[in-house]
Amino acid sequence: MKTQHPFRFILELFKRDGSALGQLPVVADWEPAVEAVRFAAHRQLGLDAIGADAVVEFHPAWHPTLGEPYLKSFEAVLTLRCARRVTCQVPTAFFKAFATAASAAMVSRGLLQPGELFEYLVAAFRAPSWSSAVEPHDRFAIEEVPVPLAVKPAMLGEFLSRSVECGATDPEDIRVFIPQEVLAEVEMLTRQAPAIEVASVLIGHLHRDQASTDVFLEVTAQIPARNSQGTALKVTFGPDTFHAVQTAIALRRAEEQWIGWAHSHPAASAWCNPKCSPEARAQCPLQRVFFSADDCDVHRTLFSKAFSIALLITNTDAGLVPALFSWRNGIIVQRGFNMLGQSQVIHPTTTAVAVATIGDNENEKLCST
Repeated sequence: MKTQHPFRFILELFKRDGSALGQLPVVADWEPAVEAVRFAAHRQLGLDAIGADAVVEFHPAWHPTLGEPYLKSFEAVLTLRCARRVTCQVPTAFFKAFATAASAAMVSRGLLQPGELFEYLVAAFRAPSWSSAVEPHDRFAIEEVPVPLAVKPAMLGEFLSRSVECGATDPEDIRVFIPQEVLAEVEMLTRQAPAIEVASVLIGHLHRDQASTDVFLEVTAQIPARNSQGTALKVTFGPDTFHAVQTAIALRRAEEQWIGWAHSHPAASAWCNPKCSPEARAQCPLQRVFFSADDCDVHRTLFSKAFSIALLITNTDAGLVPALFSWRNGIIVQRGFNMLGQSQVIHPTTTAVAVATIGDNENEKLCST
């Protein structure tokens, strides 16, 4: 799949009082947007594979009040060989990580104070024409081999009939089904290591509904990342973890695939000061659900497929609180899921939680008060 950039994007940063901090060209990681529109084509057109000759372009959608050149979002437009087009609307939150990195440089120059809030706008200008012709003396060329989407036929209605909804589901999201026993296993791992972050790899199937041709996700098991490196503040995966998961998948012989990961936040046990009063601990931001910048890095690096999910268990004074995250239009969001189980009774900790903070690390630090 090829990408073309008919527009160049510029980031403008401002203080909260409106004073300008500066401009810089956007050098973004476009792959999540490419993956989003690729997956949209799989869903909308019922395709199992997309040819290497498909082309993705990025076009601005102008801000409704500020107008051109400022964006409210941008469109990732996929054009297939058959001339059919699929569009994915990507919000400007896509540039948040880039804006955060840019602000760090401004802090070092004294333009911003550490921790000071700022705002940003994204502008777009048509790029000059350029040629991508191959130089005559190039020694080799790279050819992309299309990889089919690994899907299994199933009936979505049958899964819905034996599950209960946990949290709100956005119409743009695919359905995700998690068995009660898998959630219970992840919670048990959290209880067994209350002072550090623990992790698992989620495996399962991507299904295509035989009635609508849309797809949905079924989690079938969690494989504990026994060889991961966990501390009170983060968890990292290593080669031994990947080997163990691949071995488990091979032994199970169920044609499962990697579909996401799970990890814990040891807020009550490791982050909050035990000397704080119960009232102060109840209001402590460390016990709120959040998907940190480090969590986002793991998800982007290891679970970049548009259908990949992340299950987070936050260990709070009130109990274990699960929350699910996934990709939506190229960015990571909190979302709901369906729980599979014989009892049809909602797990006591799967009730909806407040909207989580995503991509920030200011909460992930030990309490010193």
